[in-house]
Amino acid sequence: MDLDKLLEVGDLCIHPEPPVCNATCPVHLDVIAFINEIEKGDFKKAYKLMEKRIPFAKLIGKICDHPCETVCVRKDAGGSIQVSELEKLVINQGYTAPKKTLPLPKNKGKVAIIGGGLSGITAAVDLDKKGYMVSVYEKSNRLGGRLWEYESDTLKKEEIEEELQIFERQKISVTLNTAIDQSRLETLEGDYDAIFIGTGDWEEKLEINRESFMVGESNVFAGGKLAGEGTSVIGSVSSGRRAAISIDRYVSKVSIMASREREGRFETPLNYKTDNVLRVEKINKQGDYYTEAEGIAEAKRCLKCVCEDCITTCSHMQRFNISPDAYIRQINQSERIILGTHYANTMINSCTECGLCKERCFLDISMKDVIHETRESMVEKGKMPVSAHDFALKDMQFSNSDRFSMVRKQPSKEQSKDLFYYPVISYSKYAQGLYKGTGKTGYLFYPGCQLSASHSEYIGEIYKYLVGTMKETKIDGDVGMYLGCCGAPADWAGRQDLMQENIGKIKDVWKEMEEPTFILACSSCASIFEKYCPEINTISLWEIFDKYGLPETKITPDRGVLNLHDACATRNNPKIHESIRNITKSLGYEIKEFGYSKEKTKCCGYGGLVYYANRDQSNDFVQDRISESTEDMLVYCAMCKDLFVEGGKKTYHILDLIYAKDLTSAGLQKTPSFSERHHNRAQLKIDLLSEIWGEKQTMDTTNELDFSLIIPDDAQKLMQDRYILFEDVEKVIDHARKNDEYFFNPETKNYLAKLRHENVTYWVRYEENGKDVIVNSVYSHRMEVVEEP
Repeated sequence: MDLDKLLEVGDLCIHPEPPVCNATCPVHLDVIAFINEIEKGDFKKAYKLMEKRIPFAKLIGKICDHPCETVCVRKDAGGSIQVSELEKLVINQGYTAPKKTLPLPKNKGKVAIIGGGLSGITAAVDLDKKGYMVSVYEKSNRLGGRLWEYESDTLKKEEIEEELQIFERQKISVTLNTAIDQSRLETLEGDYDAIFIGTGDWEEKLEINRESFMVGESNVFAGGKLAGEGTSVIGSVSSGRRAAISIDRYVSKVSIMASREREGRFETPLNYKTDNVLRVEKINKQGDYYTEAEGIAEAKRCLKCVCEDCITTCSHMQRFNISPDAYIRQINQSERIILGTHYANTMINSCTECGLCKERCFLDISMKDVIHETRESMVEKGKMPVSAHDFALKDMQFSNSDRFSMVRKQPSKEQSKDLFYYPVISYSKYAQGLYKGTGKTGYLFYPGCQLSASHSEYIGEIYKYLVGTMKETKIDGDVGMYLGCCGAPADWAGRQDLMQENIGKIKDVWKEMEEPTFILACSSCASIFEKYCPEINTISLWEIFDKYGLPETKITPDRGVLNLHDACATRNNPKIHESIRNITKSLGYEIKEFGYSKEKTKCCGYGGLVYYANRDQSNDFVQDRISESTEDMLVYCAMCKDLFVEGGKKTYHILDLIYAKDLTSAGLQKTPSFSERHHNRAQLKIDLLSEIWGEKQTMDTTNELDFSLIIPDDAQKLMQDRYILFEDVEKVIDHARKNDEYFFNPETKNYLAKLRHENVTYWVRYEENGKDVIVNSVYSHRMEVVEEP
C-alpha cells in the first residue's frame, strides 16, 4: 500500500477547510468556535478566541468593519450572522484583563515603526512580543490614529487609553510629535534592522509587495492604507501583523514568503451548499447591545459551515465522528505501526464499502477504495484480526462446498420425457422449453448464496420460468443452473487469495459450459462479476422479467405505495434500477422514492461484512434507512430484506410480489438464523436435484446422533449473536458424550463441554433428560486451551 499516495488523497479532502467567513476575515477569527462558545453562554472563552486572533481585541471588536458578514452564506436565508454585534456582546460580558507575562529579552534586533495608527501599533506590539527593540515615531501627540475617530459611547476615551497603555507596560519606545519624511527615512535605514511605515500616505510612491509588505528590496516595509487596505479597520491591523511576520523573517534571514499562502483574505475551496437551508430571520437587538439571550439566539442561526456531505449521509463516519482526511491519517498511522495496538482496526472493518461517499464528494474521494485497499494490506501484513470476517468466510466456504454448490445443464429431453404428454405440454411453458432443448447451454442461472438461503422456495419456480421464457422467445441456448457464492465475502474481507481462487472456479465452470451468459439475481454478484469477470456476459433476472414479461401472477391496479430501496451494489447499474421500477409498476404498485436512491442509495448495513465485524454499526445503517421510510419497503436484495425486517420494518422482496402466497406474511418473514441459512441452501440443492433433474440426494447424516437436541430461544439468540451454528453445538455435545470429556456440576446437574474445530473453540453448557439434551448456554473463542498430560 502506497502510504504517501494515500496521504495525498487525504490532503484533497476539504473537510478541514475554513468557512468563507473565516477565510475573508483578514485576521482569521475562528468564527465557528467563537459562535459555539456564545451558544454555550461561555462569553469568557469567546473573548479569549477574539483576543487570540484580533489585535487590541477590546477596541477593534467594537469598530471592525466585519467583511465576514458580507460573504456569510446565511445572508440570503434570513440575513448574515451579526458577528459585529456578537463581538460587542462578548466584549461586554466576557472581557478579562490580559495576564501579565514575562517579556522576552529584546535582543533579536531593532525596528522602527513610523506612524502610530492601526497598522503601526499592531506591528509594534507584535514585534515587541517577538523580542525586538521597537521604536515608534508618531507625528501627532498621541498613538491610535483612526481609533480616535470612533470615540463615542460605544468606544470610550478611557477604553482606548487603557488598551494603549501596553506601550508603557512593555517599555516600547514612543516618540510623539515627530514626523518622518523621506530624507529622515534614509537616515533611519542605517540605524535599524528594519523599518515599518504605517502613515496612511507618503511623499513618494512606494513599490510595496502586497504579500510581504516589503518595499522594493530594502529593509523597509509598509502597511495600512499605503498597502491598499483603504478604510478597512480590520484590514489595517492585519497588514501590520503580517508585516511584523515579514520583518521577523527578514531580520532572521529566513524565507519571507514560505508557507504564507493563506495570510490575510483568501478564497476557500469550501463552497457550502444552501439548497436545503431553512430561512431563519436575524435577531434584532432591543437595546444598544444584544442581551445574552439575544446573542445566544443569533449564534444559533449560524450554519457552522463545513464540508461534510459524505459524513451526513454515512452512518459509519457519524458513529466514529471522523472525516475522510482524519480517517486517512488514522489508516496511515495504523499501517506504519510495527508493534503495538492497531486502534483503527475496528473502524476500518466497520465500513460497508457502499461507495456513497464518492457520490457525495465533488472531488470524487472514495473511502470505499481507500478502505478496501487497506483491508487487503492488513491481510497481506498479517494485521487483520481473524475474528472480524472468519464466520462470513466460513459461510462462503460452505456455499461453495458440495453441500450447496452444484452445476447442471438444462434437463435433457430424455430426463424430461414424463412432461411431454397432453395436456401438460400444451400449457406448460417449462415443459415446452425442455422439449425445445438443444443440449447447448446459452444461459446459466446463478441465484447466489443469500437469496438461496432466505428465499429458497422461489428458486425452482424462477428456473422453470427461465427455461420456458427463453425458449418461447426463441433465444438460442438452454438454461442451466449454478449454485454457489460469487466470493463477495472474500472481496470485502481483503482476502485476494480466496477471491482469486473463487473466481478461478467460476471461470472454469463458464468455460466448461461453453461460455454461457450468467443470469444474476443478486446485486452483490452483479458487482463482483463486473469487477472480476468482465469477460463473462451477464444479465440480471430483473432485466429478463422486464424485457420478456413476468411469470404468471395475479396483477391488480392500485395495490399500494412502496418505498423502493436500491441495493448499494447496484449504484452504477442503471439497467437494474430501471427494470425494478418497471416491474413494480407493472405489478400495480406506486413507488415513492427515497431521498437517496439509485446511484445515491444508502447501504442496508450488510455490505463490507459489517454485519459480522460490528453489529452495532450495522444496526446504525439499518435504522438510518428505516427512519427515512414512510411506507412499507421494497427491495431486490435478500440481505437488505432480512436486515430491514430484523430492524422491525415490513419489507418485501420484489420476488414476494410475484411468488408469495401470503403477501402480508412475506413482508414480515422472520430472518433465517445462520444455522437455518445453511440448512435452506443444502435442502434447496436436494430439492432441485430431485424435482428438476430427477437425482436423489439426501442431507449429510454421516454423524448419527444418539440424542435429541433442544435449544431454547434464549440460547438460540446467543448462538446467533456469537456466530455459533446448530451443527457446532451438536459436534461439541456428541464429542463430549462419546469421549466422556466434560465437566459435571452435581448441584445444578449441568454439563460443560468444549471442542476445538479448526481455529475456534466452542463451549456448551447443557443438561440431559433421557435422550433429550437441553442447551443452557454457548460460547466460543479463538484461544487454544492446552491441557497438561
